[in-house]
Amino acid sequence: MSTLSMSRWPVDDAGIPEIDGAESFADLVDKLSQYFDRTIKLPHSFEDYRTSQHGRNLYPLINHLSNQVHHPALVSALLALKGHFSALEETSDEPGIQQARGFACEFVAWQFLNSLTDRDVIDFLLLEIPSAPSPDTESASNGVSRSRQNGHSTAQSDEREPLLREANGDYFGTRSDDAANPRFGALKGQCENLSALEIAAVSGAKKFLSQRPVQKVINGLWRGDIVFWETLSVNSIKRPRKYNHKQADPFSRLRVPRYLKIFETVFFAIFLILYYAVLVRRETEQVTIPEVLLYLWIASFAYDEFAEWTDAGQTSFYASDFWWTWDISIVVVGMAFCVLRILSFATGDKDTIELAYDVLGLEALFLVPRIFSLLSLNPYFGTLIPCLKEMTKDFVKFLSLVLILYLGFLTTFVMLARDKFKPQEMSWILIKVFFGSSYLGFDVAQDISPFFGPPVMLIFIILTNILLITSLISLLSNSLSKILEHARDEYLFIYSVYVLEASSSNRLTYFLPPLRRAANLAESIASGHANDADHVVQP
Repeated sequence: MSTLSMSRWPVDDAGIPEIDGAESFADLVDKLSQYFDRTIKLPHSFEDYRTSQHGRNLYPLINHLSNQVHHPALVSALLALKGHFSALEETSDEPGIQQARGFACEFVAWQFLNSLTDRDVIDFLLLEIPSAPSPDTESASNGVSRSRQNGHSTAQSDEREPLLREANGDYFGTRSDDAANPRFGALKGQCENLSALEIAAVSGAKKFLSQRPVQKVINGLWRGDIVFWETLSVNSIKRPRKYNHKQADPFSRLRVPRYLKIFETVFFAIFLILYYAVLVRRETEQVTIPEVLLYLWIASFAYDEFAEWTDAGQTSFYASDFWWTWDISIVVVGMAFCVLRILSFATGDKDTIELAYDVLGLEALFLVPRIFSLLSLNPYFGTLIPCLKEMTKDFVKFLSLVLILYLGFLTTFVMLARDKFKPQEMSWILIKVFFGSSYLGFDVAQDISPFFGPPVMLIFIILTNILLITSLISLLSNSLSKILEHARDEYLFIYSVYVLEASSSNRLTYFLPPLRRAANLAESIASGHANDADHVVQP
């Protein structure tokens, strides 16, 4: 039985790892990991590395990497290692140390980028880690080997493949079946076909994503100054480059995130117009043209949401967008309306018809705010959204305590007033008392029970209107203060994820289904390849 060969640890006198540029991705991560394990022994924050002497301890490594190392996957390895250390922090016996090593990886990656030219920064951040050829791929025909040039790997690792495949439930786990490197052999497979920015997004490297050289590239992707595709054809090669209007296909601008966001807003505006047209008219005996178009819009939006979810690969990556709950709610309410309308025509029941339109009325709760999602890309409003998101989480957690107390008092009052108030009536009374109608509680306390009613009601009012409400306000205030300290990082993270999803996916264009076929036809006519329309723009 052969033994596993451990990776060597070549060091100089300062303990800096020697990287010759020919290492595999796993060996590169292994060398860097051992350096951080040796160097970082105490908990530190990212700001400590940036502003204090703790960051100076990393400058020998930064200078070495900047002057003597030319490995194309260096930044990707550092960010993958960040995710690895973050995963270890959850089970670490030394709280804060693994997290400090993750911050050190982000700091080194950032400082390394500062020493590069703009062209090199684009290459290090956006070039994808190539996939290793599989046995099936090696035996395939030469024609199949060209599929990767069109943005698809030979193993069909297209936009439907997860950004990072799970390995025993750990995105950056240390378990590996690779005999050459038992520690990080599996990491190469997990990061295949990913750029450094995508690895940063999945590993939660928010500090790195918020730095100026990184945001400069992301803003370039947002404006379309940096593109992955110059033409929309079967011979297009996916490669990051600066936009050249003299060589680029005009239709390739359709996948620029800024234009995509404008198109999305127009789509929701039409959606809202159809919604009002159907809801105001409330046709009960026939299906009108606006209603047919509304069904088409709902089905189209549902299809596009499913496509976005499969593009993201991981639910956590898809859920990083603040508006995903609104999108799912729009689809659920819309589908419920469609089902109820079908049932109303099948049964002829007027109550079902009214219920269908009442359900459709709920759509405005999600559709109207969704139209203004464009504001979330504004720095001011985009900073408030992470605050609202985190405060909502704290509020929901606090409601669990409120619910426990409420159920206890509700049971007591229902038993005391079983001959005078129904459980439903008692429930509404307590809800009104909780939201400030204290006088109502005192008025009915004597009727609930002459002996126990007033004191128990007094205790309930004190706990709810004074103790719980005051505690909730203090909790949300403290939560808001903490969130505002990192709100910019959260905003830039969400912004970066949106730009990466829109610009780096292997789908050549983004069209919501009602207009996708029209776009295919227009592009085919303009390019003179009407017969190849289905191949030029993928559905």
